Amino acid sequence: MRTENLYGSKELWQIWRQFGRLDLEYGEDLYFFTRLKKKSVNGSRIDHRVGTGTWQGEDVGKVVVSRNSRKKIGFKKRFRYEKDKSPYNGCWIMHEYSLNPSLLPKNLRSSDLVLCRIKKNGEPRQPGRKIQGKRESRA
Repeated sequence: MRTENLYGSKELWQIWRQFGRLDLEYGEDLYFFTRLKKKSVNGSRIDHRVGTGTWQGEDVGKVVVSRNSRKKIGFKKRFRYEKDKSPYNGCWIMHEYSLNPSLLPKNLRSSDLVLCRIKKNGEPRQPGRKIQGKRESRA
């Protein structure tokens, strides 16, 4: 388990190369603890930019419940990496997990720390490659 700023200025492919093995297969995951980055100091909205791209939410989030007690233990959200006109657009999926604040000690309840699981969703597109009868634009 690593700590990395997944909502910072480093490009996602740089993070992938830094922490992933060269032979990391599709379906294999990288896990990171990261801090959420708010859009404004007093706001509640999260800034999902990573490098020059964005983590685009694919769902509103799902409640995670304990199998034994059926108590709400946290939340799971799914994101897709997006950067228009980039060969890396759509190449990664991220699941962001957060704990139910009521389960945390009082000193950590306002914590913005989340666990993120990243996996490759495909290879970067090659400029000029045909997609459904159309030529792909250059990045």
